[in-house]
Amino acid sequence: MSLFNFFSCCIPSRPPKEEHAFLLNMPDVVTDEILKNLDFATIRKLRKVCHAFRDYIDCVKPDSNLKWINLEVKADMIFVLLSTPSSTKDNEFFYKEHDLLCLMQKGPRDAIFENNCADLCVDDFLWPALKHQKSLLDELCVIKMVEFDENDQPVPQNPGRLVVPTFDKVFDGLIKVLESRNRLLQVESLAISLHGQEQLMQLLRHVDLKVLKRLAVHRLVEIEQISEYSEDNSEFVLDLDILKDCKNLEELIVSCFSISSSFRMFTHIPSLTVNMQTIYCEDVLRFIQTLKNSKAYDLSEIRFGQFPDKSRFLKAIGLAEDDVRSFHVFSSELSLTFYHDLKIMDFKKCSS
Repeated sequence: MSLFNFFSCCIPSRPPKEEHAFLLNMPDVVTDEILKNLDFATIRKLRKVCHAFRDYIDCVKPDSNLKWINLEVKADMIFVLLSTPSSTKDNEFFYKEHDLLCLMQKGPRDAIFENNCADLCVDDFLWPALKHQKSLLDELCVIKMVEFDENDQPVPQNPGRLVVPTFDKVFDGLIKVLESRNRLLQVESLAISLHGQEQLMQLLRHVDLKVLKRLAVHRLVEIEQISEYSEDNSEFVLDLDILKDCKNLEELIVSCFSISSSFRMFTHIPSLTVNMQTIYCEDVLRFIQTLKNSKAYDLSEIRFGQFPDKSRFLKAIGLAEDDVRSFHVFSSELSLTFYHDLKIMDFKKCSS
């Protein structure tokens, strides 16, 4: 008996119809080969045909073969962008709540469901997308959506609606999908909004850190702030020791968190946007050497709470101590702007 017939045996029989070469009547080896050549959108549609198809696909586990996934979450809406290696343009759709219903729309086509947008997004998209993703993802981005008006002020969410509860449902659904997999998720670029250490560890334990090249972690807050310069994030601490084996990491962005790990752990990464609790002269010099050796042209911003041997560092690079700002050029490509009062070092590397 074929797998499909096994899954469909419990479905009530229907009156016999004229015989055709239906997919469900083919041998498993033929069906498997067909599934291998279908894109994610088609497999996703097949899962909705009937329970037998859904169970068969979940058993066979054809590769979703997605290139990248981008989810941006609002209080009552979730935008989805995805791409496959064979697609000529990005696939875009959204889930939007209306009263007690949820509208799922892609282009001119739409459908209405009795569900909230977070649960529907998880069941309808995240499960089929990530459950069977075997190939390497270029990017996975699951973040809170932030919109700004013409004056660069944050646009508030819908009155009476909060984005954090909606996002928490999406995040919990994402973790359940990753927990159900029998392999680590391989992704080169990962961007995530979250509350803190526990959620970060929940996520990263299901990710193959050896292939990770870019990691962006944003603290999930209800009200967005334009500038972080005056914010004190010392009470929101992340321990990133789990990244010690991420030898291929090329960019690390951590916003609205303070990092308790040693800065030395990240000095091999040529692009950094971090807020460290404490940094030391020797480690900053190591990072400068990384920038000099890197072929990438980028900006790095190092914020810090304590710099015990700051004077030693300034002396080592030949920079005079200043109460406000100092500027130093290491080479024709690399420069440093040191904002002493703000405790920020901006490194800029550009082509000569």
